[in-house]
Amino acid sequence: MLEKCSNPDCDLPFDYREGRLIRFCPTDTKSPGQYRRVEHFWLCGKCSERYVLSGERGAGMKIRLRPAATRTKFLPSNSVRTN
Repeated sequence: MLEKCSNPDCDLPFDYREGRLIRFCPTDTKSPGQYRRVEHFWLCGKCSERYVLSGERGAGMKIRLRPAATRTKFLPSNSVRTN
């Protein structure tokens, strides 16, 4: 069970209603018939705006700064204006 944000510098408790939930299936199995495990990671809303999680062979899941070009500012749905 997820308890908190996967960012080690953030202690926000898990809330499935916001942020980004990531399912990761490591490919480090020794043989093709071996059971593959599934791991889950979660970044809170603020951390998911700034960071991404990426799977690295042999190292597992790593947190990385989101490239500046892909950073988006998330606005609450009630703040969207239509003209």
